Amino acid sequence: MKRLIAFDVDSTLLRVESLDTALEAALANLPDSAAARARLHDITNAGMTGRMALRDSLEARLQLASLDRAMVLRIAEDLRKRVTPGMAALLRQLRAQGDELHAVSGGFADLLEPVLGDLGFGRSEMHANEFIYLDEQVIGLDPDCPLSRNGGKAEILNRISRHARTTIIIGDGMTDFEAFEQGAADKFIGFGAIAQREVVLAAAEWAGESYVRSVNALASLLKT
Repeated sequence: MKRLIAFDVDSTLLRVESLDTALEAALANLPDSAAARARLHDITNAGMTGRMALRDSLEARLQLASLDRAMVLRIAEDLRKRVTPGMAALLRQLRAQGDELHAVSGGFADLLEPVLGDLGFGRSEMHANEFIYLDEQVIGLDPDCPLSRNGGKAEILNRISRHARTTIIIGDGMTDFEAFEQGAADKFIGFGAIAQREVVLAAAEWAGESYVRSVNALASLLKT
């Protein structure tokens, strides 16, 4: 294998946060929906910047609104239209030059599998959290999934990259940088085209790693 490249999904392959997109739809009819959305974004950013443990962030977001299976399926279809411009072409280019690509996400499989399938990822190349349902209602997340906690991306990369000559992780959040910092990837590329997180930029600069603000810049770094 030439290289294994692991892509974050939310605010990287997608131009939105998938869980937040679902929860915003659920919050839309609340009397205080604007305040609830602001709280949602604060919790998300706290998790992505490392100010809040990832699992705490995920659980706090799920408690803000009630999701059911029908809404999850509807948002999953909508996410197929939210791919970051230029990403589909870049993924095709990377596969054509022999790279193995994986999507490694703190988001949820039921939301992400349709769009990741569109982007050419097979089921074994998709790694995400799982909702727990009671009847048709989402009541939580699978706590046994490594991606529900900090350090989980490193666990996934260590499992899938055993035969890779080089492993690269790309993403906008501290969970992506942590996987590199923990030795599970040879290179980290911070992706700031959708969400700019100063702590991620600072971490990348401190470690001598790359940070890009466009898909074109990312493609240039990944060209072989």
